[in-house]
Amino acid sequence: MDGKIVGVLLAGGMSRRFGSAKSFAEKDGKPFYHWSIEALRPMADALIVITNDDLKEKFNDEVDMDVFTDVENYSGKGPLAGIYTAMVHREASWYAIIPTDVPFIESKVFERLWDERKEGVQAVIPVVNGKFQPLIGLYHHTLKPTIRELLEDDRLMMRALLDKVETQYVPFVEETPFININERKDYDVHIRDGLRDNDA
Repeated sequence: MDGKIVGVLLAGGMSRRFGSAKSFAEKDGKPFYHWSIEALRPMADALIVITNDDLKEKFNDEVDMDVFTDVENYSGKGPLAGIYTAMVHREASWYAIIPTDVPFIESKVFERLWDERKEGVQAVIPVVNGKFQPLIGLYHHTLKPTIRELLEDDRLMMRALLDKVETQYVPFVEETPFININERKDYDVHIRDGLRDNDA
């Protein structure tokens, strides 16, 4: 391994609570996934998208990066399947992981995670005022067999992985970059109402 970093956009969720594909909802005139990609781009040597069959063609039409769906054996098994799929398709030392529904994210989050890595750790994860953020983090290539084992056992929670490996938690105080838009009410509170305030 040569220290290569692959940025991985996890965009495979079905967005049932939101009601439409969150990746393509907009903040300040840009789709959510653009904000995620922009946060990854400064540190990543390559960028890929992991999505579902329904959205694959839409992403292929919109982005100049490779787009994959989960490897067949683990299709639909959540973020662990997405991370594993990235590791199967692109060899790297580290994988910088981000979801599509954090449109306030900033590249400085990843810069800090990278700068604060300790030797021997396999995952570097932010903790925001005591709340774990496992879908925004750095994952080492040596995790691949462990992730595969968890997928085989249907142990799909991210915490199952982080409790099993050498994980470094990095504390953050500022919450805004980690705001997650799960439901329409989250969009209304954090984005739509913000637009109204700016127009007032």
